[in-house]
Amino acid sequence: MQLIFNKKQTPIFRLLITWVLMSCLTIISMLSGEVFETGEVVVSIGFISVAILMLTTLFKCRLLLLDFLELRHVAPQWRRGFSFAILLIIVMVLATYALAFGV
Repeated sequence: MQLIFNKKQTPIFRLLITWVLMSCLTIISMLSGEVFETGEVVVSIGFISVAILMLTTLFKCRLLLLDFLELRHVAPQWRRGFSFAILLIIVMVLATYALAFGV
């Protein structure tokens, strides 16, 4: 486990690890959102499922910002600003879902 998070790793290896993590988070999102359900009746997926979707989205966005957009090497204010914006969007989505479905 120490090898994966070693500070002296190559950028290609870090991007590969990020891509694998994002793929795993996508699978978790799909399972949480019940994307494989093929029923004819449309029902809400539930607040817990939406919360899991939003948390995986938060982690995916963070990985994307830090590694693919290389915000890992900029001033902390930029990272905090982007993270706050993403968190704000996620909170708005969760609040909208809660208001729409009376959770």
